[in-house]
Amino acid sequence: MEFNPSTSTSTIRTLHAPSNALPSTPNSPSESVSSLPSVGSSFFFSSAAASPPRSQPQSDHARDSTTQGLIIPSLTLPAPLRRPSPFGKTLGDLRLLVVGNGADDRELVSSLLLDDNEDVVDISGWEDFEHGSILRASTDWIEHRDAHGLEKFEPAKNVEIIALARHEFDDNTTKTDILPVIQSPFHSVSELIDPRCQPSAALANLIASPWSPLHTALIILSNSGPSVSEDGPIDLLTPHIPVILMRRGPDHTYFPSRPHMSSFRPRSAAALRSGLFRSPETLSSLRYEAAERFLRWREVECALAGINASRRETVSLSSHGPSWNKAKWEAEWESRLSQDVAISCEREKPVRDPAQQCFDPLHLSSLVSFSMCLLDPARKLLSRSISTFVDKLADTQVRIAVVGSLCLGIGIGMMIR
Repeated sequence: MEFNPSTSTSTIRTLHAPSNALPSTPNSPSESVSSLPSVGSSFFFSSAAASPPRSQPQSDHARDSTTQGLIIPSLTLPAPLRRPSPFGKTLGDLRLLVVGNGADDRELVSSLLLDDNEDVVDISGWEDFEHGSILRASTDWIEHRDAHGLEKFEPAKNVEIIALARHEFDDNTTKTDILPVIQSPFHSVSELIDPRCQPSAALANLIASPWSPLHTALIILSNSGPSVSEDGPIDLLTPHIPVILMRRGPDHTYFPSRPHMSSFRPRSAAALRSGLFRSPETLSSLRYEAAERFLRWREVECALAGINASRRETVSLSSHGPSWNKAKWEAEWESRLSQDVAISCEREKPVRDPAQQCFDPLHLSSLVSFSMCLLDPARKLLSRSISTFVDKLADTQVRIAVVGSLCLGIGIGMMIR
């Protein structure tokens, strides 16, 4: 049979305890409804089989023999987790900096970015740090399973809002308080990149990923119109991070932002939340702007490191060597000129080979040995010339020419005589 948790008190009382149970007084708490187990209890059944109550009258002895003990619990389930939206699941890491008038008001910052935000599923408490406060929120859950296979969900904490303490918004405080916070992840990312790696589209895509540790944007809160005093701090911040300027005048009218700060220029808090949490194109544009500013800072730091290295080398050379005096140098040069020339001449004298120094071409034994070495090549050359001449004489025309020449020479000689 099925037991309904809404069973009345009279029905419960009809199920008496077994005869061997501890006795109780008529007015004891065991006979009242308050004797039911607490909220966290579970069902407990006796060893006897359950039987529904009968409508016909029964004797007390029959009821005592068929009764059983029954405890009906009241269970309280935990509150259900908020289901993340499709935008929240694909948001990635979002790191924002908030400065200006109202940055130290935690309720104002939370209402500006997180209140009435359907993509946020969990908000952690504020935490203090050296320069202000940090608020972490989540747009998705991280699922874990223990050794028994039980599921456990924890907030992703992928949204980080850093509210810097209120200060005078001028150049000095910007350099000392805001820029170190912005450049803190710059140094950690720069250590992971090879110094020889040049800026490229692939490197920019890698740095602008949804899980990049760089800050996504800086939000400046202002309750007044544009002023010249804030131009200097803004000009110092824009080369390092995309800047979003939220102006609110006395009549709660939003003033337009300056054109060189960021491509995203919301005119209301709702537009700011929509662009950051529900516009992948806007968020991707902000991340690419942050990556470009990091690459520019990296190039400046590399150039500065090269200049500092050359300066250190120059200072090292000048500190170890005496200063140059032209007059003193000329006097020393004139006095040591002849000495330096003599030393250079001795250094440039050719060095003879010991083997060449021992050879004497006029030595008799050497001359005879050298002449004997030439006899064999001379004999071969003479025999080759004779054989060539004989071969030519074998020709009839050559013989006639030789004999004719001989006769002509004899006749001319006789005529001269």
